[in-house]
Amino acid sequence: MSKTVTLPLSYKRLYELAYAALGDATPLGADCGQLCGAACCRVEEEITGMYLFPEENVMLRDLPSYMKLYDTDFEYDYGRYADLITCDGHCERERRPLACRIFPLTPYLREDGGCEIIIDPRGKGICPLARAMTVEDLEPGFVDGVRRASNILLKNKQARLFIEKLSRQFDELKL
Repeated sequence: MSKTVTLPLSYKRLYELAYAALGDATPLGADCGQLCGAACCRVEEEITGMYLFPEENVMLRDLPSYMKLYDTDFEYDYGRYADLITCDGHCERERRPLACRIFPLTPYLREDGGCEIIIDPRGKGICPLARAMTVEDLEPGFVDGVRRASNILLKNKQARLFIEKLSRQFDELKL
């Protein structure tokens, strides 16, 4: 009898699966950006944007002119730093990175290793949904999609380290 060996997913396949788990679901079942003037997409005076998940830039090989990548000092593993992506206030929705697709939610790894889906505390300064709603108030299909995508990512060592480091940052800031 031969043994079945499961090989690690390529990063491209990992993100294809995570994106597919989300599908077209949105926090309110419609484009919530119409309610707040796309506050999370507006370009401000300082550079603001979304962290890319580890190696997610594989999904952005031909970066559109409205997106820019920046280095950050957010080290999620020894010598591995997250990139920050910004846009000029609009995008092709199918080209959005994962952090944009799941916003205003984020996976949170508890100290015991369990994962919860929470409102991203960094979003409270810009997103009316993050300020005024709970996870339970959002579209259930969206929350389930974020949970499915997070479970896919947590099977990848680097993505898990990224989520864990971000979660500990939230803990330190008491957000």
